[in-house]
Amino acid sequence: MSFATKSLILLNILTSISSALPTNSIRAVSTCGKTIEGAGTFTKSATYTFPGTTLPSGLIASSDQIIHDQANGAPYNHIFQASNVFVKDGYLNIKVPGAQTPASAPNQAISSGEVFTEVSDILYASVRTHAIFSTEPGTCQSSFFYKSDTQEIDVEFLSDPTSQSNTNKTPDLHYTNQPTNGGDSTWTHQAAPKDIGTAVHEYRIDWTAGFTAFFVDGVLKQKYTTNVPSQPGTWLWNNWANGDKGWSVGPPKKDSVLKIQKIEMFYNTTSTAAGCV
Repeated sequence: MSFATKSLILLNILTSISSALPTNSIRAVSTCGKTIEGAGTFTKSATYTFPGTTLPSGLIASSDQIIHDQANGAPYNHIFQASNVFVKDGYLNIKVPGAQTPASAPNQAISSGEVFTEVSDILYASVRTHAIFSTEPGTCQSSFFYKSDTQEIDVEFLSDPTSQSNTNKTPDLHYTNQPTNGGDSTWTHQAAPKDIGTAVHEYRIDWTAGFTAFFVDGVLKQKYTTNVPSQPGTWLWNNWANGDKGWSVGPPKKDSVLKIQKIEMFYNTTSTAAGCV
């Protein structure tokens, strides 16, 4: 979430986790040593699909959490609101409503959406998000691991070709390990699938003790061995904007909706000893 003030995210998670959870979907189960080639063995898994109209148990919508981007120079703040997260027609939808006027909004915040895992002690994982990204210009849409600003892995789609970070002048996918000890992040960006806005693709992050690897439809796109996180945390998916011309741009003129068809997670945690449970 390269520009946002993400130190509030853990507070967001802790304050939201007390929300009532529905009981209509799949929770994490033991995989009894699921081995992912090249990534290692994971003792837990979860598969989230989105029938019906309610968010699956194990996933939580961030609610009324303001990210104070203006403190870091962005034109606007953004606020994650549960009303921007909904399940419809087999998809988890995460929305930034169009035609917002943040200059006159409360806290000058752009209304945005976010979902995170109830599990907050994930330590190494292989996470696959089957999704259709919105090509409406003016948002950042992402799947990412987060513990702190120095313990973070991101795959992000910047939908506005005019973003200064889209140096190819096309809406690109950005792969990032945030800096673990100060200094620069490990980052690059590449062309997104041509039909990213109309077809479901699998966006995968493998996180091990020694590297992170980023895949699209099973094809390795990038692998990093620097700035690899080593502390447990949470997995999140979001869609947001703060008007920063160097990153998200926005707000979008029309609704921007990230549509997630399925999430598959293989992971380890620190709360359970290694091995099958």
